[in-house]
Amino acid sequence: MAEGSDAIWAIIPAAGLGTRMMENAILGCKELVEVGGISMLERTIQEVEEAGINQIVVVSSPNKPAIDTALRNRGVQIVHQEEPKGLVDAVRCAKTRTGKSPCLVALPDVMFIGSNPSAILCEEFQGDCILTVVQTESPWADHLCDTGRVTKLEQEYILGISDKNPSEPFPVGENRITGRAIWTEAFWNVAENDEVVALRKLAETRKLRASIVKTAYVDVGLTIGYEYAQSIFNQ
Repeated sequence: MAEGSDAIWAIIPAAGLGTRMMENAILGCKELVEVGGISMLERTIQEVEEAGINQIVVVSSPNKPAIDTALRNRGVQIVHQEEPKGLVDAVRCAKTRTGKSPCLVALPDVMFIGSNPSAILCEEFQGDCILTVVQTESPWADHLCDTGRVTKLEQEYILGISDKNPSEPFPVGENRITGRAIWTEAFWNVAENDEVVALRKLAETRKLRASIVKTAYVDVGLTIGYEYAQSIFNQ
């Protein structure tokens, strides 16, 4: 773990509507969907704990009391996002607890197979914002929409990020920002309400780094992803 990374907090956003997974949601909470007998939320908590992070905030919603119940006595802190206003707002809600500390943001509906991307981020963290990036391959890229695409990568620096094009397919073979990141105070100095805008500003000044993870991952929010995750983690 890089020097100073023991001060990193983990923030797990779990307040969203989860419309892509509504048919599988537990008590209206996609994060409580079990894969291999363990909820996606619990798997994510275990991942960041294994990365050496013990200060964890889960951002839930007052409309999702099942999450509060599931986390009772779990040893994590819970804050509520009063309305679903997107990822930046959700993480901002947790800053009442984390202050100006660097925060590892871990999305519970993205699962990784064979490695711990949170641990890798902590090991590679050197003070700049850093994002987990994977090179997309078939068959997974065939089911992804064109969001989170890195358009320019120079060594470990991300220099360009595409617009979100949810109606377009993701180009196979290109790099994708995928479910894990460490945001520092530099992010909040330029953040408004759109993480892509903030990340682009950091990229323009070479203050945004990539952690290239060479491992399989699953977007469980996709129907095919949910089915594949069950087949892998139930083995």
